[in-house]
Amino acid sequence: MTEETDPTRPNKTCFIEVSPSEVDAGTDLTLRGRVSTVPPKDLRGSALTIKDQAGALIEHLDLAEFNGVINETRECVVKAPLQTGHHTWVAINPAPTTPGTAPETTSTPFSFTVKPHDTRIVVWDLPSAIESGDHFRVKVGVKCSSQCQASNWEVEVSDQDERRQARATLDDTPWPGTDALFFTEVTLTAPVDPGLYTWTTKAPLDEVNIAHTEGVAHFGVRVVPKHDCLLTVVAIDKERQIPIKGAKVSVHPYRAVTNERGVAEIKVPKGPYRLFVSGKDYFPFRNDGQIEADHKIKAELSVDLGLSDADVWS
Repeated sequence: MTEETDPTRPNKTCFIEVSPSEVDAGTDLTLRGRVSTVPPKDLRGSALTIKDQAGALIEHLDLAEFNGVINETRECVVKAPLQTGHHTWVAINPAPTTPGTAPETTSTPFSFTVKPHDTRIVVWDLPSAIESGDHFRVKVGVKCSSQCQASNWEVEVSDQDERRQARATLDDTPWPGTDALFFTEVTLTAPVDPGLYTWTTKAPLDEVNIAHTEGVAHFGVRVVPKHDCLLTVVAIDKERQIPIKGAKVSVHPYRAVTNERGVAEIKVPKGPYRLFVSGKDYFPFRNDGQIEADHKIKAELSVDLGLSDADVWS
């Protein structure tokens, strides 16, 4: 938003409203002009000519409204430059003249900033734990702040040693339920040594016509020893002795959910374990033990009835 009075014509003030003042490259920029004179003069029928910093014509903004003091243009939408950085344009308006004299002009500069489009990356469907050296798949999505459509956009995934593990092209159809989250699925290979690793995914959009930031996201890869045993958990309502569907089963870092029969299976390495089973409206179940072979556990969960007023005040 810029306001300036032409020093050679102190009776005239021009004001250009720019929205937004920081705009993504190549996207919509809204301009609106206001011109006032002393004494007030109706300038309807004249226009503000907008030119860029190289002198190229951008648009004419007609002075269409006069409230007795100020002349205004209607809002006009133009495209911001593709070049990022600080830009200064000018608004040129013929100065009031008397009959028989050549029209004079006033120029009012106004500025705004063009920035690269923000690139956001998300990673999902990542397994909670991956066995040593196994292959696994994840989905990677990229979204532009101006909802640009993907056209041969690529993503890269690098491991903890910055070695590229995968490079893939995004699908040109957005993820269901979104306007512009474009995605792909990549196959990766877990490290051999167990541990928690931080991997990186990037979207290097330097070859895209419109400037974008390089989106970067980090995600954790948990590598565990090869599984030796199958732990089967059967979740049962203790009072009614019926299976509990959808109960969460956790033997850190392994997780599962019980099926309609109340059963969940988790592959775990030999050794000590701590099992938690939790279900909606039930008290959690816990079991600590040592596993050396396939094992089955019946987890009986009691209903959590909550506290009554009598319980609270007794």
